[in-house]
Amino acid sequence: MSEPGLVASCHCGRARITLPRLPDQVTHCNCSLCTKTGFQGAYFPSDELTIEGEFDSYVRSDSNPAYIAQQRCRHCGIITHWVPLTDPPHERMGVNARLLEPGVLDGVPVKEVDGRSWPA
Repeated sequence: MSEPGLVASCHCGRARITLPRLPDQVTHCNCSLCTKTGFQGAYFPSDELTIEGEFDSYVRSDSNPAYIAQQRCRHCGIITHWVPLTDPPHERMGVNARLLEPGVLDGVPVKEVDGRSWPA
């Protein structure tokens, strides 16, 4: 069962992701996509997340090969999470930590990642 307050939701509230616990860390990546969208990653196996809502998908055209799809709320457009392009279950999925209420992640370590240096 989830701890109170561990529901990540988009701006309009129609997309919700329930996390099983606080993440071990939050990742701040400086790649072009994370920088432009404000995505900050909290990572969990897919079978530990409850995902509700209607989503549109975006796959980066500059990744070769492509390996993840960004999911956004179909109603307000906020990026909520990403999923691998392989069949589930997934060992790791990224949830946008910015969708949690302020203060929920206080004390959770932040990992800075230099995604701009990764090859396309």
